Amino acid sequence: MDSVSQHNFATEREPNILSSGASDTLSSHGDFNSLLDDSCDQPLDGGSLGSPGHIVGLTPHENKFVHASSVTSTGEADGPPSYEDSDSAHALFVRAIYLINHRLISSWKSDVNISLAGLELLSGLARLSIAEQDGLECKRAVKWLCDYIVSQCQKPPRAHSKDLHSTIVAAFHCASVWLVAHPYLLQDKECLSTVLEVVELGISGSKSQVKVAESPRLKHEKELKPASMRVRDAAEALLSCILSQVGTFPSVCGAESISCLLDEVSLLRHCNTWDTQHLTRDTAAQHFRYFVAQNSILLALLEQPLGNHQDPQPTVTALIRGPFGRAAWTMQLRHLPRHKSSAKLYTVNPGRPIPTNDVGIKHHVKPKFFPDSVDRIPLCKADKSIPSLESVIMSDEKSAMENDKLMQILDHQIAFEDAVRSQIEHQTSDYPDMEMECVAPMLCHEFQTARLLLSHFGFLSLDALMESVDSRVPSLVALDSTQAGFARDLELLDSTNNRTVDTVHVFYVRAGQRCPNEILSNVLSSSSVHSHFLEFLNGAGWVVGVHQHPGWTGNVHTAFTVSQQPTQGTPDVNHGGSAFNGDHHVLYWSDALSEIAFVVPAPEQENTTSDAAEEQTQHHLLLGGSAEPCSGSERSDSLPTYDGEAEATSSLSSHTSNVSVGAGDNRNRKFGRQTSALNCSDHKVFVVWLESFDDLYTFPTNELLSETVTGLESNGWREKEAVVYVIYIHALANELFRIKLQGHNAKLSMAGPLVDGQVVSRRVLGGLVRQTAINMCRRRRLESDSYQPPHVRRKLRIQDMVQKYRYDLDEPEFYTHLFTSPLC
Repeated sequence: MDSVSQHNFATEREPNILSSGASDTLSSHGDFNSLLDDSCDQPLDGGSLGSPGHIVGLTPHENKFVHASSVTSTGEADGPPSYEDSDSAHALFVRAIYLINHRLISSWKSDVNISLAGLELLSGLARLSIAEQDGLECKRAVKWLCDYIVSQCQKPPRAHSKDLHSTIVAAFHCASVWLVAHPYLLQDKECLSTVLEVVELGISGSKSQVKVAESPRLKHEKELKPASMRVRDAAEALLSCILSQVGTFPSVCGAESISCLLDEVSLLRHCNTWDTQHLTRDTAAQHFRYFVAQNSILLALLEQPLGNHQDPQPTVTALIRGPFGRAAWTMQLRHLPRHKSSAKLYTVNPGRPIPTNDVGIKHHVKPKFFPDSVDRIPLCKADKSIPSLESVIMSDEKSAMENDKLMQILDHQIAFEDAVRSQIEHQTSDYPDMEMECVAPMLCHEFQTARLLLSHFGFLSLDALMESVDSRVPSLVALDSTQAGFARDLELLDSTNNRTVDTVHVFYVRAGQRCPNEILSNVLSSSSVHSHFLEFLNGAGWVVGVHQHPGWTGNVHTAFTVSQQPTQGTPDVNHGGSAFNGDHHVLYWSDALSEIAFVVPAPEQENTTSDAAEEQTQHHLLLGGSAEPCSGSERSDSLPTYDGEAEATSSLSSHTSNVSVGAGDNRNRKFGRQTSALNCSDHKVFVVWLESFDDLYTFPTNELLSETVTGLESNGWREKEAVVYVIYIHALANELFRIKLQGHNAKLSMAGPLVDGQVVSRRVLGGLVRQTAINMCRRRRLESDSYQPPHVRRKLRIQDMVQKYRYDLDEPEFYTHLFTSPLC
């Protein structure tokens, strides 16, 4: 099909909002205006001020809009100002937001496929960077998304279904995208209150304050009844995104990781007391105290000060592993702010105080053992029968000399004993010492900082250490890190990513090719591929080295890890895409919610230096980094290799028991969803570049499945029918590209923003293909109501570690354990 007929094919199709919104796609601007005009003539059911039907001010014959800045916070238009150029990017942005939100609330909410398409388009609009963009328009978009979630959640119980909950989950994700792209929205009190109310509705099933005039209901007064566990998980993900990602993404570690890259090994190597280089994960874990709070947060506390701390303050370093990632914090016990800590509150030599004369008179009273009258009693002859010592000595000169010598010896001994006694008292007395000046006492450097930290946060109360009515696990439990397998499970927790990961495999098919080996060999040389093929690859993501990359690489054996192999340089400029086959480099893209890797399979080279067996045993977790990916960063000890069979039969699948979701909730949640969760990773996404459009009918999809193994597949996935989504790209003669979509026949149809038969330009090809692949994978996960989001899988791993390594201690034994060293 030539470019002219393709243009007619695109313009004669039924107007689709997914193919409009960008000047690089072929669509009808008049059809888009007619959709908008029709939507504004339909009143909203139960609409109120601030809803799309009351905010958009249109005159269909003039085709003009009221500017967003002229609309007050209550949704009333102050005047008739309009856009000078209705075809500008800003005007198109506002029209699209108004149209989609209006249709979502009025007529699309009953159709799951159209609703998901509209939410996907809203997510794409959130990422647009428009110079004239107004914050009030973005605020309204978030407000309408929240209204859409409320309207869907408040439907009667009979209307609740899997499709309805899928749209609510997609709406929560769309709200996360808007807030991450526009963090300033949370600075608005009204917008923040609206979003948090919707989060509360998703988690608990009801709002604390339905109307402003009503008094809010407290948390313990509410009954926990979310619309579904999927809706609750999506609301928790939005809340975590608000608290940890909005305004902070990308972090100092770069977009490749949203968690801290430090672990026990790296922290212990920076301690003052560590002087050896050989350190394993098992040895490092014994220097930490491990606790689990609220049955979902794993605390690793290190009481040794780090080497870069110069202040002699009580220091504790905490590695916090939760459902949404890992964070490292170093805390010091300070009685003054940091800017006042350097000031001395006492003089170095205060000197002696000036004595005072009004201390009173001290009376020395000699005790009397006999009454005073005893001296006045006259003596009798019997009293004088024994002569005195003086009379005997004075009568004999020799006796007098001996008496003098004896008295000298006694005086010398008394003086010697007094000196020794005084010296001993001087050495043993602490304070006060009359012969020394007043000095400040020595600072104490030995603290049980882990105990102090837990006490300050209220975890050491008796109520926190006892089982409650809602849970059989106390609020704080201690873990035994000396048991076998503890370090292994800790590494498995760290290797469980807190974002969704997807992989796209890219193939290049020359005209008439059907053999898989020929297709794989096309990317070995740049002369064998189209001149725009490499440009498309570079637009899909950025190049990362799999051995120094802390994020997803398309294979579990190299993901989130680094081997000890030498750093590879930049790919050869003469390759046709084979440099991104996953051996040394891949194409990578990520945001705060998802990661995707583009892999170009190629035939194995004989002179390759990679050894697959070695890669599985030489993985090291990244220690530090910056926005530049992995430059000069350190690594920690090895991560475990992925075992699909062990993953499927791990102890996580033993969580088939009912776990209560909260107080007063009669519905319990089963955590035995691992098998179906793994099945959500069995699908494949192919991007196939065709030189001849007719070759799509003979493309060997099943024969190429062996080249697309990522390690996330469940057991026996080869014996099942392959679920493959294919995006075909055909280059036209006018340097535009025709898109053909082919997917699994499921209830949820193909995702956007690309649609079947669309023609796009080279400038937006990479970004549209990438977003379409992400949306395809997201819809695949929405099809399964038992799919576990990443934060749920991490929470289950922590609960599994509690069951395996928990100390069985009562309250006195727990307190005794706190006062012992972790190495005792």
